[in-house]
Amino acid sequence: MKVYVEPHTDSRGILRVRDALVKYASREVEFVPEQGQCDLAILHVFGRHTSTGKTIQWLKEHGKRYAMIQYCLRSTMRPSTTDWIDMWAGAKLVWSYYDLPAACSMDGMLYEGKRKFSFYHAPLGVDAGIFYPRHSPFSKFIVATCSQHALSEGVKECVVAAKRLGKTVFHIGHELRRGPDIVCKSGISDEDLAWFYSQCRYVSGLRRVEGFELPAAEGLLCGARPILYDQPHYRKWYDGLATFIPEESREKVTDHLEALFSSAYTPVTRDEIEEGKRRFNWQTIITGFWEALL
Repeated sequence: MKVYVEPHTDSRGILRVRDALVKYASREVEFVPEQGQCDLAILHVFGRHTSTGKTIQWLKEHGKRYAMIQYCLRSTMRPSTTDWIDMWAGAKLVWSYYDLPAACSMDGMLYEGKRKFSFYHAPLGVDAGIFYPRHSPFSKFIVATCSQHALSEGVKECVVAAKRLGKTVFHIGHELRRGPDIVCKSGISDEDLAWFYSQCRYVSGLRRVEGFELPAAEGLLCGARPILYDQPHYRKWYDGLATFIPEESREKVTDHLEALFSSAYTPVTRDEIEEGKRRFNWQTIITGFWEALL
């Protein structure tokens, strides 16, 4: 089978998915550089309902099949499953870390008949050969955050809570100009990223509405405790390994973080890291995907 797998984005996380799909591909798969050369295209879906629909229509008109990786749903411009289910039903396989059949039921959509779709429910993975604890005698940073904007994904809340306590934040992204208590890095290697994670007590995965938050899994394997909102889509993959806080107003979230940062810290144990390696094993996840697809 000739497969086109390239995402139309330079997102570091989605490129990790692409790389894993290639690295652990079935021997039955040959990757091609152009969509027009494929038998099947794997679509990386992170919103963009209209453009995704146009791509699917083109694939159908040219006798090609497709699979979908659904990264976003409730945070898109089309948050209802009713807008997506026909696309899912036409796919050879749909992979998501969200329980899409359950979301269909929540929306009053019957997951049966012509609207029943082949579904692969799995998280994203982490390369444990890169992301592992770099030993250090102290934690330089109270928390790691990740975003291109100070107002998204809990960055401002983490920074304000840390400043109240005189603690320092490590930020993955462009310079935010929030003062000397936040160290910002972008474009660094994965090895350097793992080193920075290893200097953090916590790693933030505070994306509102929905998400998986790959930095939370990567940071966990480096010994940083993930902080996530107490929502089913986070509990599903991180329960027993993370600290959960309520998804409330910015002010209340900041207060929760201040209380957490000032309380006794529970270090990530070796057993928890091993469990994280098991849950987020790229080879297991991707092998399961190809088996379900083929």
